[in-house]
Amino acid sequence: MRRRRVATASVSSAVALFPHLAAAQGSQALDAPDQVMGTVLTTIGAVIALFVVSSIGYLYLRTRNLEWSFQEKHLPPEPGSGGHN
Repeated sequence: MRRRRVATASVSSAVALFPHLAAAQGSQALDAPDQVMGTVLTTIGAVIALFVVSSIGYLYLRTRNLEWSFQEKHLPPEPGSGGHN
């Protein structure tokens, strides 16, 4: 089973890489536009800002002990205890 996965990954990688190799040989690849660095830096800055905002929100919730327990399992009472939740 593992060999089949490796073979499938190898074949799919070769097939995915083939159009890029063909375009490079025929020199039909497009050059990057002039504004590409500005776009890349803006995207990286936006991702970093998103991480900073979510980290601040997480730390705020942790310092205030604000927890939302909607995913906690509510276990049934143990037999013989006679109690309810």
